[in-house]
Amino acid sequence: MFESFNVPGLYIAVQAVLALAASWTSRQVGERTLTGTVIDSGDGVTHVIPVAEGYVIGSCIKHIPIAGRDITYFTQQLLREREVGIPPEQSLETAKAVKERFSYVCPDLVKEFSKYDTDGSKWIKQYTGINSISKKEFTIDVGYERFLGPEIFFHPEFANPDFTQPISEVVDEVIQNCPIDVRRPLYKQISISAPANDCFHHLDVNPKDIKLIMM
Repeated sequence: MFESFNVPGLYIAVQAVLALAASWTSRQVGERTLTGTVIDSGDGVTHVIPVAEGYVIGSCIKHIPIAGRDITYFTQQLLREREVGIPPEQSLETAKAVKERFSYVCPDLVKEFSKYDTDGSKWIKQYTGINSISKKEFTIDVGYERFLGPEIFFHPEFANPDFTQPISEVVDEVIQNCPIDVRRPLYKQISISAPANDCFHHLDVNPKDIKLIMM
C-alpha cells in the first residue's frame, strides 16, 4: 500500500480514544486530555470504555445489550400500540426514520409527559412516508415516541426484561473498577460516540443520572 499509493504514514487508533480527541474542538487548550469515559453505542451493542492518558483500560470495559437497533424496535412497538395507520410493510422503516429525525433524550420523564399533554401542538411532530407498494403517501403524528425510545438506556426494562441496569449505573461501575487515581478525571470527562443513534447528539455528555449516583 505504501509503495502503490505513496502513503507517507499510517496511524491506527482506537475509536474510544478518537472520541475523546473529538471533544477537544469545544474546549480550551489547557483542558484537553485523553483521559475520560466513552460511551460507544452502535447498532447492536453499547460499550462503556475507560481511557487513561490515551490508553484503554481493557479489563474494565463493560457492554450492555441496548443500542440503536433496540431504540428502533421499541419505537416500532410504541407506534403499533397507538395504531396510527402505518402500512405493515413500512413499520420498521418508519420507526427508524422517527428515531433518526425526531428522537431526543429528555432530562425528566414526568415533566416531558406533562409538556406534551399541556401543549401537544408545540411538541408533536408529523412524519410523512410513502407506501412502498401502493406508492401513496401516509402521514402520522409522532408524540411520546420522540423521548420514550431513547429512554430505554435509562430504563432498559422497557425493552429488555432480562437487563435492568441503566447506563448511568454501568458508567459508575466501570469507573469504580478503575485505579483510584484516574477515577476523578474519568468522571469529569464522559463522551458519547453514537453514530447509529442520532438522538444522543442532543444529549449532554454526562448521563443524566450519573450525578445522583456520585452523591
